[in-house]
Amino acid sequence: MHTAGTVILTDAADATSSGAPGDSNAILRALVARGYPKRALAPIVDPPAVRAAFAAGVGSTVTTEVGGALDPTRHRPLPVSGRVRMLSDGRFRSESHGDMWNAGPTAVLEAEAFTVVVTSRAVSLYDRSLFLAHGQDPTHFDAVVVKSPHCQERFYKAWASALVNVDAPGATSANLQSLGHTRCPRPMFPLDPGVDFHPEARLFSRGR
Repeated sequence: MHTAGTVILTDAADATSSGAPGDSNAILRALVARGYPKRALAPIVDPPAVRAAFAAGVGSTVTTEVGGALDPTRHRPLPVSGRVRMLSDGRFRSESHGDMWNAGPTAVLEAEAFTVVVTSRAVSLYDRSLFLAHGQDPTHFDAVVVKSPHCQERFYKAWASALVNVDAPGATSANLQSLGHTRCPRPMFPLDPGVDFHPEARLFSRGR
């Protein structure tokens, strides 16, 4: 990844606003494995990691695991050792509509070039509210994981150098074949190859 400016890595497969648990570390794990040398920012829901950070305290170094706390069939915990940059009660106001959101106890961990905002509860991630409320401006990072299939243009698209849709594993993935549906007749379009789909329009009107 050599693009100058901030690259938005869209992880729609773990979109909390779509019903995913928010505990995916798939993109963060890939960046770590590739030795990504620049600054990256990511949100992860992981109550045990938050408790470990609170036990350590602000300014301390904590060794814990992040990710896979809620959906272990898809995500394996990623060991991290980093500085506890901030602790909060996780209550903040949404920049989208001004409502109060509650992410539960929240910790900001800095591990080398990576900053992870770890929450106890899932909140919507279609804007920058979680990041900004915890002192993390996405424009100051080289890569930002955004867990939403869409965001209003001003939040990211208007200023980011690139937006990359990542086909990561997750409960709300658009890659339907990866979801492992079992409680439905098979074969079925679009879950299985070679199945024809013939849509039929049905018209309805009132008073008939």
